[in-house]
Amino acid sequence: MKRTIILGYALSIALSGCMPQGAETAAPSAGATAQRPVAVQRPRAAEISWDTDRDRVFAEFLRDKSGGMVRKAAVGIERRGDVRIALDQSAAPDDTLPLTKSIMAGARRDFPNRPITLSVYDPNGDPILKARYRPGEGVHYQIAHDGGATRRDGAEPGRSAGSDPQTRKGVTEADRRFAEWAEEHGHAFLRYVQADLERHGRLWFGVTREVKPEDVPQLTQSLLEGARKDFPHRDLVATVFDPEGERIGEAHLDADGRVRWER
Repeated sequence: MKRTIILGYALSIALSGCMPQGAETAAPSAGATAQRPVAVQRPRAAEISWDTDRDRVFAEFLRDKSGGMVRKAAVGIERRGDVRIALDQSAAPDDTLPLTKSIMAGARRDFPNRPITLSVYDPNGDPILKARYRPGEGVHYQIAHDGGATRRDGAEPGRSAGSDPQTRKGVTEADRRFAEWAEEHGHAFLRYVQADLERHGRLWFGVTREVKPEDVPQLTQSLLEGARKDFPHRDLVATVFDPEGERIGEAHLDADGRVRWER
């Protein structure tokens, strides 16, 4: 079953009732044959670090309420607007985006009107996703791609080096050319474009406030048809985000030219 987590102090009381408080022993029911007690393991608490007292409160909240999905967290929002988390092995790939959105929502509630950058890494320290919030601009998600990032010191909590997915708009040179072309020609409607079209047929983009909801399908189809000219004879998928960084849906352009939407 897909696991999701909702973070935020408003839900802390409700969540605390769902979290294990320690190892428990399951007692046999009345009349049942006596069996060896079964120990229920509590999820391993995340390793946390912080800069200020306000950062510490949020770091401790992540440690206590992440359901074991966060292995490490470094919080420096108050001074630097920065949060970095490394996922635990128990976190499934489908958990990444909901978890990122929940953590960002909690950070925005606790640090209102503060620019925030949230970097997410896999258990091995490789970048997965970066979310940037800027007041008045919403959340901008950037996907990390294999082979497309440069290394820098201190990118992952508790490690000496990591990768920064912010450095590129696409995985290959052809991907970057398409992303830059799309942003240049659609700057009034596109907040950002990222492409992994040449290898995997994937496209991610966010729309501006100028785009009405009813215009999103046509805009998406136009982008996919433009991508088809550069990357013919393959299925293409575009993931679309609204001005606040919320996921709108995915559009699939099949090889025969039909567009299929998944919300």
